[in-house]
Amino acid sequence: MNDTISSREFRAHLAEVIDRARAGDTTVVTRNGKAVGAFVPMEVLEKARRSDEDELRRLIEERRDSPLVSMAEVMAETLERDD
Repeated sequence: MNDTISSREFRAHLAEVIDRARAGDTTVVTRNGKAVGAFVPMEVLEKARRSDEDELRRLIEERRDSPLVSMAEVMAETLERDD
């Protein structure tokens, strides 16, 4: 389940937000009515990191033997995606 709270509520109820994350729930934090971040369970963050690493490995493997693309170009392309 997802919940949305203001940054003020987030500060005031941080312990509850942590408990919700431990239970598997995500809390979206807003400021001036706009979503600015999310407090997520660690599993969500770890899955996102693994996905990023898998994509990097895929790009490296795909282009490793290409005489037209240098490893530096692959790394530069990958790092650009994070911006």
